[in-house]
Amino acid sequence: MAIFNFQLVVSGDLASAQDATRAALEAADFTVTDTGDHWKAAHGSIAKTMFQGFLTSKDSLREVLDVKFTDLGGTVQVDLHRPIFQPGGGDDNGLVQARLHDAYKDAVGQVASELQQKGLLVSEKI
Repeated sequence: MAIFNFQLVVSGDLASAQDATRAALEAADFTVTDTGDHWKAAHGSIAKTMFQGFLTSKDSLREVLDVKFTDLGGTVQVDLHRPIFQPGGGDDNGLVQARLHDAYKDAVGQVASELQQKGLLVSEKI
């Protein structure tokens, strides 16, 4: 489903694309954990998102991305996947899920912008 997958294509080899992507994720306040062949990038508080729901500040919304890289030879495809199940507020009526989706789009947009400013972003699907 497109709303759960974001794709960036970055110029350069795999190692330099990974370094640039890590820096861009960290600049967008994500904590990156390398779990071998892919990464987990997390931001915000799961407790605040679950218990405060729609009232949670944008900086505290819990966002988790699975990050995978595919070397295309001269460019690298960076797949950012949003897990389907995300915590919502106790009285979640869809507004929290809509807000979470917008937060993900904004966060991935920040990552893309950071890569664009460095002259590394070739294309994006956000």
